[in-house]
Amino acid sequence: MIAAVVRIAPLGGDRQYPEPELGGLLSARARSDERINHIRIRAGPSGFDILAFVATDEPSLAYAILRRTVQRCLADDPRLDLWRIV
Repeated sequence: MIAAVVRIAPLGGDRQYPEPELGGLLSARARSDERINHIRIRAGPSGFDILAFVATDEPSLAYAILRRTVQRCLADDPRLDLWRIV
């Protein structure tokens, strides 16, 4: 199992998003074939750090899986339309 981290932040301005809601959205968007076992979110002054444990032995694959899942969330929720992976 590999831990992968992705940071997201809004493009300019202060755009708020509830941390628990983001966790629920990510969990709902994670597909079973992606093998994401745990998702943790930490709010920072300019966005969120997203940590996920992925059942793989390849760090690059774990990062790619988490990145795809986060991209789906950013695309699916209109409140995240100005958020990006940084």
